[in-house]
Amino acid sequence: MKAWHDFLKTLEKDLGKETVEKWLKPLKVLKFDAANLYLDATDSFQILWYQEHVTKELLDPSGRKIKLHFYLNGKPLKSRAKKTTPEESNPKQYFSPDHLASHATFENFIKEESPFLACDLLTHIDSTYNPIFLYGPAGCGKTHLLMATAHQLKQAGKNVFYVRTETFTEHVIRAFRTSSLQEFRPTYRNLDCLILDDVQMLKGKNTTQEELFHTFNRLHTQGMQIVLSASSSPRELEGIEERLKSRFEWGITLPLTMPTPSETKQILKTRSESLSLPLTELMLAHLLRTFPTLPSLIRALEALALRLHQSQLKLDIPMIDHLLQDLIREEEKQLLTPHKILQHVAATFRVNTEDILGRSQNKECVLPRKIAMYFCRTALRMPYLKIGEFFSRDHSTVMSSVKQIEKGKASKDKNIAFPLFEIQQKLA
Repeated sequence: MKAWHDFLKTLEKDLGKETVEKWLKPLKVLKFDAANLYLDATDSFQILWYQEHVTKELLDPSGRKIKLHFYLNGKPLKSRAKKTTPEESNPKQYFSPDHLASHATFENFIKEESPFLACDLLTHIDSTYNPIFLYGPAGCGKTHLLMATAHQLKQAGKNVFYVRTETFTEHVIRAFRTSSLQEFRPTYRNLDCLILDDVQMLKGKNTTQEELFHTFNRLHTQGMQIVLSASSSPRELEGIEERLKSRFEWGITLPLTMPTPSETKQILKTRSESLSLPLTELMLAHLLRTFPTLPSLIRALEALALRLHQSQLKLDIPMIDHLLQDLIREEEKQLLTPHKILQHVAATFRVNTEDILGRSQNKECVLPRKIAMYFCRTALRMPYLKIGEFFSRDHSTVMSSVKQIEKGKASKDKNIAFPLFEIQQKLA
């Protein structure tokens, strides 16, 4: 049914392609007519998920509503008398903050640079800067710092609420669907500090943005602290209303950088000790080689601790590979290559990969080519000769191109700095 397929394409913009692939594409179209669509699910949770998260209505080309009828394994889903859920009987219990990781404290935050401005501001919050907006790629420490801030404020007796943007969105949806806005709003607006993680996830969620706008205004007017994080600066956030982006800039915006190799190693040591993992220097080095990004490294470390505890086996490098074989396979699939860099650069500049690799000297192709060479050098540590072979260029041309991009980055040339940051987000 074309209307259903077009509807899924529209939902990809709101929910993300991966989410639609996981939850909605498996729904099978059994039959349809002008005003009804019959969908079959293999799991009742698919139906519950749809009813909980999809707020848009399915319309035919003329704009008339198409009614959905759900089946479960080929049998019509029987409608039952609605029961009051615990959340509906006491909605306020549902609007609870997200869990704070016990290790995410300022004491455990590894940063060789001292003093570190973000830590200094967050450990001495006094509403001088409101909001405080942290941004940077995944793995740069945003969530750790936000959780550390929540821990410290809680210890000081403050009413602090740490929540991921996905959770905030779920709370907004639940509040509207259960008519519990009178419970939702006081939960978020009577605080000493609201800490909201990953606000780029607000993209396209208009109702959630509207609620956050009014929540932000209420807290800010009362002088209550707001701390936010995102993958990019407020100006570069996509699909978010201008009035919200301007408010994110009212206080101070702080960019965070990825940890250095030595910082990453120290983070790995500290986290492994907190998980009681007996890792030798050789094991640490093996994990660092196998999982090159910090998020994948921490995920592997936590999985290793759980699986080792369950298996009660002696730990060595072959055992690490055995216990983490699924994550290693997944990492190999996602391994960054020159071809992947080329594809990301081409998509950012909206040119063909063939044009970047070709002989054209048009400026539309030259800058993307130089940036692709730069990332092959900095992200993959490829020798200049190898980069030259890939781009069919002399190694001296590659060296010159990399230096030019580094110079543009240092001088904050917006024609270079902006696409560099955007591509870095995709590669992270």
